[in-house]
Amino acid sequence: MDDEIKQQGSVRILSREYWRDAAKLLSNTRVLTYAAMIIALRVAVKLWRIPIADGLFLTFDCYVNAIGSIVYGPVVALLVGAVSDSLGCIIAPSGPYFFPFILVEMSSSFIFALFLWRQKLGPYRVLLSKFSVNFVSNIILTSLIMKWNYAVVYGSEKAYPFINAVRIVKNLITFPIESMLICIILGALIKPLKILKLIRPDQEEMKFDTKHIVTIAVLTLLSIALILFYIFFLKDYLDAHNIKLL
Repeated sequence: MDDEIKQQGSVRILSREYWRDAAKLLSNTRVLTYAAMIIALRVAVKLWRIPIADGLFLTFDCYVNAIGSIVYGPVVALLVGAVSDSLGCIIAPSGPYFFPFILVEMSSSFIFALFLWRQKLGPYRVLLSKFSVNFVSNIILTSLIMKWNYAVVYGSEKAYPFINAVRIVKNLITFPIESMLICIILGALIKPLKILKLIRPDQEEMKFDTKHIVTIAVLTLLSIALILFYIFFLKDYLDAHNIKLL
């Protein structure tokens, strides 16, 4: 087994050892092969999305992102985010290309890795990782880059507000169900990843006690309630004011 993978115990994120080991994975053939598979999956899932209401969709990138970041850590995660964004824009473009958007993909991969790689995993840590990605990458960073993009393309910084209520609403609606699914997926994959020697052998499997099950159930019900709220109440308001969630 590779030395980088068999290292025992959690490592503090701010320690020199943590970042040294994360950088070493750039030369780990097994990890880089896995990273290449994750890149291919992330590009492929950009073509798929499930409509749950008019103007609102569930996407799959966050799940692939999470199961990749748990293996290859924050340094490789930055590279994976950059490559998957670039290939995604070439294969499945969704509008005019604006290079700084690469930072959104890179930051989401980096944040997931900080929370998940070589850490003691539990449902609450996974929930916090997804919340951080939504808040930092999807709301703050995306809004800043959108404002920059509008300033460059349309010549007006006021064309896109920094505090974008529509983006916040979208992330609020999708956060519970996405977090719940990430918890379930990671919980199911820890054992296979250990068998494949992609994560360290002493990585504890995620344990779901009564509190965690209740939390997941509440998140599921919250997602359903938010989706119904959007369909039957919020959508009419957005349509009346010509506001789109796209």
